[in-house]
Amino acid sequence: MLINRSDISVLQHLSTVKELVPIEEIPDSFQSDFNKYFFGKTLVKDDQNHLFVYPSDIRRWIRVLFSTYK
Repeated sequence: MLINRSDISVLQHLSTVKELVPIEEIPDSFQSDFNKYFFGKTLVKDDQNHLFVYPSDIRRWIRVLFSTYK
């Protein structure tokens, strides 16, 4: 997996967000880890069929991600 600084800065930003996070904001390099972690978890869909993740779940996932690749 190739990770660059912009991916890390996006994760850092997502870890501080207080509103629902659209899954389109997840960097492609972390997409498979995201899919594994959020398999079976609750996602929120809006009127236009966009999926969102709760901010607390994103923060928990980022902690797991950093501990895994540390």
